[in-house]
Amino acid sequence: MIVAVAMHKCRSLRRLLVPVVHARGFRQRPVPVAQCLHLRAPSRSLATGLPGKDGSQNNLVYYLIVGGAVTGAGVYIFKTLKDDKARFTDRMSTLATKTKELNSEELQDPGKGEVPADGEGASETVTALSENDSSSRPEVPSHAPFLLIGGGTAAFAAARSIRARDPGARVLIISEEDDPPYMRPPLSKELWFSEDPNAVETLRFKQWNGKERSIYFQPPSFYVSTRDLPFVENGGVAVLCNKKVVYMDVRENKVKLDDGSQISYEKCLIATGGSPRSLPAIERAGKEVQQRTTLFRRVKDFIALERITKEVKSVTIIGGGFLGSELACALGRRALLTGLEVIQMFPETGNMGKVLPEYLSNWTTEKIRREGVNVMPEAVVKSVSFRDGKLAIQLKDGRKVETDHLIAAVGLEPNVELAKSAGLEVDSDFGGFRVNAELQARSNIWVAGDAACFYDIKLGRRRVEHHDHAVVSGRLAGENMTGATKPYWHQSMFWSDLGPDVGYEAIGLVDSSLPTVGVFAKATAKDTPKSATEESGTGIRSESETEAEASEISVPFSESATAASAAATLTSAKAPEQGEDYGKGVVFYLRDKVVVGIVLWNIFNRMPIARKIIKDGEEHADLNEVAKLFNIHED
Repeated sequence: MIVAVAMHKCRSLRRLLVPVVHARGFRQRPVPVAQCLHLRAPSRSLATGLPGKDGSQNNLVYYLIVGGAVTGAGVYIFKTLKDDKARFTDRMSTLATKTKELNSEELQDPGKGEVPADGEGASETVTALSENDSSSRPEVPSHAPFLLIGGGTAAFAAARSIRARDPGARVLIISEEDDPPYMRPPLSKELWFSEDPNAVETLRFKQWNGKERSIYFQPPSFYVSTRDLPFVENGGVAVLCNKKVVYMDVRENKVKLDDGSQISYEKCLIATGGSPRSLPAIERAGKEVQQRTTLFRRVKDFIALERITKEVKSVTIIGGGFLGSELACALGRRALLTGLEVIQMFPETGNMGKVLPEYLSNWTTEKIRREGVNVMPEAVVKSVSFRDGKLAIQLKDGRKVETDHLIAAVGLEPNVELAKSAGLEVDSDFGGFRVNAELQARSNIWVAGDAACFYDIKLGRRRVEHHDHAVVSGRLAGENMTGATKPYWHQSMFWSDLGPDVGYEAIGLVDSSLPTVGVFAKATAKDTPKSATEESGTGIRSESETEAEASEISVPFSESATAASAAATLTSAKAPEQGEDYGKGVVFYLRDKVVVGIVLWNIFNRMPIARKIIKDGEEHADLNEVAKLFNIHED
């Protein structure tokens, strides 16, 4: 309205000025016509006055009129906005007051209805209620910044590493098992030698040094609830049990679980481990045979087998490797106490025949026989059937064995089902997901543990199924998931104990098909697994191993040997005679005259030295001199 008044006054002024111009005789040329500045386009000329002596006065009147009109318009707009703001503030205050009253009534009487969702106060109240009542949250969170698929040693090591580098990280572990992460080695070792009748329930055991510990890495209080994980202030580690990831969408950074739920992630670790293999003869057999067969791998397998061995009269272990031989020793001890018949059969000529040289394999077989086990080498299973309440095992050489229960310990098959949906490469030779030096399979996805097929800079591409590798690879993957970009250069070790008195530690490629050189000495009372754990303070001996220790050791007399001296070493170092008592010693495995693997027989806490020898990758003129580094001749 004010603008309209201003325009009217401008037009009136124009009508007054035009006659004056005409009266003064300015008809022979165009005359500028006064216009309001705010109604025309900008001009390069700032002069708008009229010719003549009264032009300046007319100009001043004109500017005063226009300025007054603009000022009046500004005052009107300011007053209008101020009034609108006051009305807006008053309305929002009224709404907030009503919302709080409604929320208060809802808390006092939930049956009155839902709290209205419109309004800031209602939103804050609903959020507060949700945070105080975790049961209202979904069990499966929709997002996890760090998602670890698999609930074993590698996943736990990665979670601990992530939290060490990023204390506020939220880590979700998805496990197919009922239990939080735990150590697998005691399931075939110390737990079977426990004198505690409640060990099966508590899953606590005494190490060889007498100290007691649990198989679980951490108590339940260490973990946060999966419902609370997205909300805890300082992050944490949560374990989602009894769930399986069945599909990976690597483009959208999402996984799908077997219950249909989906979880998005920022960084993902695949630590799915492996599943115990069965025998074709068992798979072809009927349900009666399969129900009486244990594929030993998990806590529930240990609990079930411990109960079964108390109920049956005979058990048969198929497999002569690490697991089969450890279980044979453990159950053999029970055989001596309860009269349980324990049979072990395998196709090799001796226990751990694929790992140990023949003379040491044969000695191990005799040791297990002394434990009360009926060991049957060179036994290949042809068929298994169930009749007259017994399992009948038919061997290819015609022998027959009857038993009540079977234990299959014939290796591990890496779990790589996710490779198809995720588009990940599986190694055709070793199995497992192929990864680069940083254990990365592709952008934002890492693999660790039994399922990782990695490139060893000294020994070539490998896949390792041992506790120490799971710890170290999981830890490195966790570091790289938080931006470390470290290569995997660690030479992992493994160990096997045949009871508290005999054990060995190994590193590198330990394959009985390779040439070996063994150096042995008389053992003392401290050369046992029991003494080793007393010295290190832990039954999980790999926990005390560090790469830093290995780098500080100097290997003397390790200059590169000539072909002639290397050949002399192989011919002069004769294999120990059959029947010799191998107290303690070192077995070197050679490939192209270079040490690629080492077994320390009843020699413990010397693994950094062995790791350094393999890392150097040199030929040695005399391995007897190298063996002295392990102090095998000390009393």
